[in-house]
Amino acid sequence: MTYNAKPTANKFLPWLSLSLLLAAYSTFSWYVYHLTITWVVWVCVIGFAVLQALLLTTFAQGFKAMVGRWLSSDTGYFTTVLSLAFLATTVLVWAHVFGYLITVIAAEVLARLDLQNRGFSRAQSLFILTLVSLTGLVIGWVVSYSL
Repeated sequence: MTYNAKPTANKFLPWLSLSLLLAAYSTFSWYVYHLTITWVVWVCVIGFAVLQALLLTTFAQGFKAMVGRWLSSDTGYFTTVLSLAFLATTVLVWAHVFGYLITVIAAEVLARLDLQNRGFSRAQSLFILTLVSLTGLVIGWVVSYSL
């Protein structure tokens, strides 16, 4: 069995993974709405959605190179270990928030892998992931606001 680098005519949307992404962002938006209503939090959530789509599509190679250079020095490695320890503590204290974040990240990674396997370019994947993520945020906000 050989791997064909250029997929042909298999460019239809992965509806299941995109539906999971939409549901993940809708529930995350619903949770954020009931947590707080300040506009700063919503700007951060929208920024998170766009940044995650950018990191998974456009900036993936540059991000890997930057992390590789950062971890090659002792100072970078030590700083990373301290940062991860702080992050682990924060995750344990705020487990209810990070549960939603991890679900969103996992759904977006799954959708990105499905789009990549279907032959979509990075720009197309970025557009689709951003559109679905922001649509999910809007759906969760509208449902929470209307209830």
